Amino acid sequence: MKNRVILVCKLFSIILLMCVLILQLEAFGQKSDPAMGKADFANARIKILQQTAGTLRELAAQPLPAQLSDKEKREAERYTKLLKDSSQKLDELANRWHSSLTEMEKNQGPPSKQEQTTEMSQSFNLQYLGLQQAMQDENRRFTLVSNIMKTKHDTAKNAINNIR
Repeated sequence: MKNRVILVCKLFSIILLMCVLILQLEAFGQKSDPAMGKADFANARIKILQQTAGTLRELAAQPLPAQLSDKEKREAERYTKLLKDSSQKLDELANRWHSSLTEMEKNQGPPSKQEQTTEMSQSFNLQYLGLQQAMQDENRRFTLVSNIMKTKHDTAKNAINNIR
């Protein structure tokens, strides 16, 4: 039972960290300096995406506790896979944005390039919103499973204590 509680705590910590990182990304987007150029803004966001992806990869690489049941291992592996997938999506998004930005810098010219920058930024924001919603959905699912596991644990503990 102790290992399960530890696993739930670790998984909760991971989800909490992901939420904090998302909030930081939102805060960064809202506090952008008006004097900051679009390219500087894009590069700063790309850097944050890459850092977040690296953090998620590090969390996914952490070893699982040794004494887990098969069901608990499958559940933990599922969340580890979620972390890896999320880090890959963030990397892909950062790479697409970086390549678009690089291409646009090469082709500096008429105002149509500015329109492309605006469209690229809007596209990024939509993709970011989709990723954020997916992470929130996964967080809700994790919370539900965590609450159910805690209730089961408490029920079993109370039953054992009542037998004593």
